[in-house]
Amino acid sequence: MSQQQYGLVLSGGGAKGAFEMGVWKALRECDYSLGAVIGTSVGALNAAMIAQDDYEIALEFWSNLTINQVLDLNKKMTNTYVEQWSKESFDVFRNGFITALFSDGLDISPLRYNLTQLVSEEAIRNSSIRFGLVTVDITSLKPRQLMIENIPEGQLIDYLLASAALPIFQKQEIDGKTYLDGGFFDNVPINFMLEQNFNQIISVEFPAPGMRKWVRDKNAEIITINNSEYLGGIMNFDSRQIEQNIQLGYLDALKVFGVLDGKHFYLSTHKSNTFFRKFINTLGMPLSNQKQLQKMLTLLNLPADATQSDILSSLENLLRKTAFKNQPLGLSMLEIAGKSMGVFRLENYSIDFFIQAILKELNRLLDENLTLLDNPKIIGTFLTPSNNNFLRYNFITFYIVFLSIRSDLSPERMSTFLSKFSPDIALAMITIFYIHEIINH
Repeated sequence: MSQQQYGLVLSGGGAKGAFEMGVWKALRECDYSLGAVIGTSVGALNAAMIAQDDYEIALEFWSNLTINQVLDLNKKMTNTYVEQWSKESFDVFRNGFITALFSDGLDISPLRYNLTQLVSEEAIRNSSIRFGLVTVDITSLKPRQLMIENIPEGQLIDYLLASAALPIFQKQEIDGKTYLDGGFFDNVPINFMLEQNFNQIISVEFPAPGMRKWVRDKNAEIITINNSEYLGGIMNFDSRQIEQNIQLGYLDALKVFGVLDGKHFYLSTHKSNTFFRKFINTLGMPLSNQKQLQKMLTLLNLPADATQSDILSSLENLLRKTAFKNQPLGLSMLEIAGKSMGVFRLENYSIDFFIQAILKELNRLLDENLTLLDNPKIIGTFLTPSNNNFLRYNFITFYIVFLSIRSDLSPERMSTFLSKFSPDIALAMITIFYIHEIINH
């Protein structure tokens, strides 16, 4: 095994497994060499597709996946509902449904059929990427951790279904033994991968029901990829959720691999960064728009003769009061502005395109909210001491009111006004000023 080969570990979690497809896309783009892939439950199904190394087929499967391709919500239940349950109270329906569910279990024959179309056992056995899975033999109450060479010929799909056999599914039997979802033993089988002599491991993990074993080898190099957003429920096969989960896996992995920067967004600072460099170099310098300069200095509680160093120091102090405090100032300010305005998150942005996205969203919000100032109560809310009504306002309200407020307010009223600004709102405001500065000059 070459020094650069990694073992990939995929956790279980039903429909959340779409996230692992996105991680695979990132692995392919970043040229990671995989020597083995081991999964539990849906992670085992994805692991088989990765070992087979046919990304396009796997992506097409996930992109078009519906609940009907996993489960046969069978006619028996449908007929029972029409003939009996629909005529009774909800309690009778619920109890009848649960009884039917746990006596027969949900029929996953559609999933078996789809796997026969999707998975080539021969390709996996001949693959340079070794494949493994985890399941539990409930006949003997023992876990089964199996590499492909330990799975009898012709039984790969049986064992894939055994690894993903949730208790609500019909019993999965192989050679007279009944199997249960591998998550009941180890939902993130890192130790099993270590036993295959891989010390460099990429582990894809997300919240899901199941057991998690402590990693035994403290010297292993483990790169962990977690989801940064909620992935939906394990049985949520909504196409939009699946598409989002694939994109999230892709972007979260690229960030872990060091390709993208950012805490909240996914930003490439290596290419198309002309505006970004101008933004960084201009940050802290006096603004050419004198009204905006005066308002910025007031917001930062700085005198009219403040230097670039003074302004940068005040911006850093504000940044320390935000969730972005451990990032460079310029990058953090852009992210705070983008987040404050609701710029779409799940996209691979070049940093210059991100600056344009901020401006585009600002202009859209301004168009939608220009009538705000027709309501005199809004400005009154900002000028009234200890009035909490302002908390319901979003960034664009603060921005419009801030631009419209008169500079000759008494110090007391100006102080009251500025006390309503959170560090994030203040930094987002100043970010917009500097973006306009670099665009206009």
